[in-house]
Amino acid sequence: MKSLRLIFGTYNHQPEGNLPELFERAYQSAYKPFLSLLYNHPRLPAILYYCGSLFEWLEEHHPEFLMLLREMVRRKQVELLGGGFYSPILSLIPDGDKLGQIEKLTTYLRTTFGVRPRGGWLTERVWEPPLARILRNSGLEYTFLDDRHFHIAGIGPEECYGPYLAEEQGKTILVLPIRNALVEMVPQASPAEMLQSLRDLAREQDGRVAVLLVDGERLGEREGSNRICYQEKWLATFFELLEANREWLEPLTPRLEEKVLQPRGRVYFPCLAHGGLMLAALDTERQRTFQEASKRLRRPEAEAYMPGGYFRQFLTRYPELNLLYSRLLYTHLLVNQMRGDKSRKKSALQELWRGQHGAVYWHGEGPGGGIFDSRLRLASYRAFIEAEKIARSGQSFLPSIIPTDFDMDGELEYLYQGRSLNAVVEPRGAGLAELDYLPCCWNYLGTMARWPQPYHRYRYEGCDWYLRQAFLDHFFGAETQIEAFDRMTYTEQGDFLNQPFELVHLRREHEDIGLSRTGRLRLRRRDHPFTVQKRYRFKDCAVECTLLLRNDSAADLELWYGLEVNLALASRGEARLLALKGSQKKELGTERAEADKLDGVLVRDPANEVAITLESANPFSLWSLPVETVSYPPAGRARQYQSNCLVLSWKFSLAAGEQWEGKVTLRLEKE
Repeated sequence: MKSLRLIFGTYNHQPEGNLPELFERAYQSAYKPFLSLLYNHPRLPAILYYCGSLFEWLEEHHPEFLMLLREMVRRKQVELLGGGFYSPILSLIPDGDKLGQIEKLTTYLRTTFGVRPRGGWLTERVWEPPLARILRNSGLEYTFLDDRHFHIAGIGPEECYGPYLAEEQGKTILVLPIRNALVEMVPQASPAEMLQSLRDLAREQDGRVAVLLVDGERLGEREGSNRICYQEKWLATFFELLEANREWLEPLTPRLEEKVLQPRGRVYFPCLAHGGLMLAALDTERQRTFQEASKRLRRPEAEAYMPGGYFRQFLTRYPELNLLYSRLLYTHLLVNQMRGDKSRKKSALQELWRGQHGAVYWHGEGPGGGIFDSRLRLASYRAFIEAEKIARSGQSFLPSIIPTDFDMDGELEYLYQGRSLNAVVEPRGAGLAELDYLPCCWNYLGTMARWPQPYHRYRYEGCDWYLRQAFLDHFFGAETQIEAFDRMTYTEQGDFLNQPFELVHLRREHEDIGLSRTGRLRLRRRDHPFTVQKRYRFKDCAVECTLLLRNDSAADLELWYGLEVNLALASRGEARLLALKGSQKKELGTERAEADKLDGVLVRDPANEVAITLESANPFSLWSLPVETVSYPPAGRARQYQSNCLVLSWKFSLAAGEQWEGKVTLRLEKE
């Protein structure tokens, strides 16, 4: 009978910012039982990847796991893969960070397990052509992509049973195809059906190489998989079948069997990611169009000509993701400008790399997670802010405002750097796009809007049309209700949200900037020219926003003006909101609420031990409501907290040429 060589293994990672109980649950349900079972089958080799953050957690909480893994590496049963230490999307991060993260994991594996990895794992199988050069320069010899990626690159299914060389500027790396059809069978198909699929592959051609690399959470952590894999002994039976059929089936790892690394040819892959992400990178309407077109074709080979989107499209689909990416690049520049103290720079690099974890840079086929997971998103910001603090320490520093194209949109933003606060002033809308409180390394504008998704069942679940920033201008109709604002069914009477403001003045050293826009108000079916001016003054722990609204029309106007401020708190459940009226304080709660004739509002963020106060020179009315995104996991409809939205509003009349002035101060203090 013809033979088949099988490369079997798992890849395992837990992102920075995940809850400790989620680490523990995955360990007990998947990582521990899998490795224990594999240990009891010493003749069955496997290739395994664990990210650095998971290794760090295991060292602290379950060192016995590492002892077992070390023994399996010593007896040459397990080959460990390298890659980026904190599971970054390698193609997104600067080349120096790519090499640094790979070397960090390589060093860890060498010092902890006594082996230098030859193969590397790509997070989410995101590939861009320059990676061939980067991976080779880092000392890695091979990596893995989906067989679908080979088909897209022109390698037919009948040729997709061995490694191919990818090349960039004379540097080559071997790429082995993961057999996706086999992966999808685990653990839904029976072990006997799995074996039959392997037997069918062997019959077609002798000496083929099949790669079965499975997400470790499929083997115990996903719903129902622990019962199937371990209680019903699916995995033990599968292992026994692999061992019992060695006359034609040869499980191996590339490190032990050089013959499986003989290239079948050369291939040039386009920009790729695993299939679910390539679809999810498209906007909602294009996803639906793509799925309809796929159904019409109904031919498996059509996938080679319909790859879907491109991973970097996530940066344009979700503006908040682009802001996080911009923060990554900005922090990279700060850290790499450090000179002198190598220990301090090493610590700053550690935090920079920690913030680059790839779990937050996408939103995939699963309804939750990715960029919509506020814990992961804010954990990245926390690491970047910590890296910046380390880079600043030991150096002379003067607060100032710097004009720079922070978000790479071709227009200047204004970056304030203070001793306790950082802020980004966005000329489109003249709001704040980032507000970092350095004492607790927290971006209180690390928010997320409710963008529409294909899985949404109601319009209001994905109804936002602007970024959830701070100091945003609204003009409401007289009958507008908080419910209509929450569901975005109200009518915006002004054209100031998302629209460009002009710079009026910039006093860099005085931490003072002014912006203005002459737009229009649509009232009673008529357009009225109107000007909004904002002046930001940054203080040690406060932002002062002075407002000037001017009626440039010839008519008298009755107005209801609102100023929106969003705050991404560490935990909605622990937060407290209090309305301030003179010396009185009234609890508002974190659900939808309204209040009138207030002087201020106090927001307590206990997890960060921070008190945030919004105060106005003019008494105001308040809308307070949570911003929650909606998803549909297998268990049913779920809401995920993103931020608290506060709308301060005033009703007043302006005669022709008259103006209204106000001032709102946002203050942050440690409690």
